[in-house]
Amino acid sequence: MTQEEQPTLHSRRSLTLRFDIPISRTREFWDALGKGRFVTTRCSACGNESFPPQADCPRCMSDRFEWVDLDREARLVTYTYVQVTPASFVNDDPYIIAIGEFANGIKVLAWLEGVPVEKAKVGMKLTVEARRSSEGNPYYVFVPSLPS
Repeated sequence: MTQEEQPTLHSRRSLTLRFDIPISRTREFWDALGKGRFVTTRCSACGNESFPPQADCPRCMSDRFEWVDLDREARLVTYTYVQVTPASFVNDDPYIIAIGEFANGIKVLAWLEGVPVEKAKVGMKLTVEARRSSEGNPYYVFVPSLPS
């Protein structure tokens, strides 16, 4: 039975979200992402790198940190195909959420774009890309890496 033949209930109810998220201690991340760079924090006390960027080290709780560039290449660790979207994404088509692991061991959660779910394979090479939302806010996604 194809997707078109399967019985389906459709609903496109609207949901409006309004929020303000304070970013004063992680603003460097958002500013860098807006310029196409992908950065995170490294604790100046113990050297731990964290993602998402942390204003306080989750290992030693120090509030001293520096900003470091992350590699843009990752490998797909796992993914899920979201067919029943949450209310806040009701206008989006089904999508893939993925976890990519960078060479330094940091794992990042992001949407995976540019690949149909049938072609998504654990272990495939990914590249993180910076984008801007319709509101002008920076965000990032994974895309399949181009063959070298």
